[in-house]
Amino acid sequence: MNKFNVTRRSFLIGASVAGSTLAIPGLARAKSGGRVIVGTWGGDYNRLLKEEVAPVVANDGYRLVTDTGSATARKTKMITASKVGGGAMDVSCLSDSDMYHMHTQNVLRPISEMNIPNYENVFDQFKTDYNIPHIYSALVIVYDKSQVTTPPTSIADLWSDEYKGAVGFSDILFNYMLMGAAMAHGGNRDNFDIGKEALLELKKSGSGRVFPSNEAIANALESKEIKATLMWKARAFQWQNAGLPVAAVVPREGAIPVAFTAAATNFASNPDGAADVLNVMLDPEMQLKFADAMGYLPTVSNAPISDEMREKLGFTDAQRDAFVAPDFEYIAANLQDTITWWNQTYKA
Repeated sequence: MNKFNVTRRSFLIGASVAGSTLAIPGLARAKSGGRVIVGTWGGDYNRLLKEEVAPVVANDGYRLVTDTGSATARKTKMITASKVGGGAMDVSCLSDSDMYHMHTQNVLRPISEMNIPNYENVFDQFKTDYNIPHIYSALVIVYDKSQVTTPPTSIADLWSDEYKGAVGFSDILFNYMLMGAAMAHGGNRDNFDIGKEALLELKKSGSGRVFPSNEAIANALESKEIKATLMWKARAFQWQNAGLPVAAVVPREGAIPVAFTAAATNFASNPDGAADVLNVMLDPEMQLKFADAMGYLPTVSNAPISDEMREKLGFTDAQRDAFVAPDFEYIAANLQDTITWWNQTYKA
């Protein structure tokens, strides 16, 4: 297993015992029972679903089964299953931008058609009519304190001589890399052309190398191949716990928020079970378990985090007010062109 998949099993064993007895208050629903298939990522997220969410869902009469894979494969399955009239996925977990794309493909069951009592506690900024926001963080600058003498304050700093040849990007975050590059060079969230020019300039300088995953970025930081990257603040928390000497800085341009979401598919064979899973994921105690284990913040108002957690994972009011949210409509409309440019021009 990759060293920086951040298993932290010793912590999770105790948490899973507590999670197995967690009760969801106010949940009054006729239990039809049966299997609920959840399409999700692997690693810690999958393990937490099985160790924490599954026992609570079992108390409600359902059996949670996970189907792990990449977001791209999951989206393809959803679109195909919806077109051919069925498929084996009741709930899908995706980032907010990927879920918006699925919403445009009409493969999701509306929230209004499901019984999800805990949804009323979701922060307004995260509410949509097609998914629940499960956990969130924001894209910040993450740098190696042992290699950097002057901490960065701006995304634009990554183009300076201090970081020449020593900046790395995660392949799976290409849209966010483009958006961050655009923001750092006078552009905005709905025009990546400036970002493309800036990234090509960075590449010509010998920097901006692409690594295949977030875990690969962690390994590159550990081996001193790179000094800095753009990454979720939650990941910096995980890497710090794994022993990496990294720090996270909210850039002057503003952090880019991300919510990792879940939704019921419109071809779900167990829609009642899907609603139950979504409700459990929003339970405040469950939200705090994911925050403790993975470093992502709760999306509900009744899951207050500790001062210590706020200092490590959170954002000040001013930093939240300065968040620059992605334009999902722009991203979805330009997705194929963006992927083509990233793979055939930038990575070539």
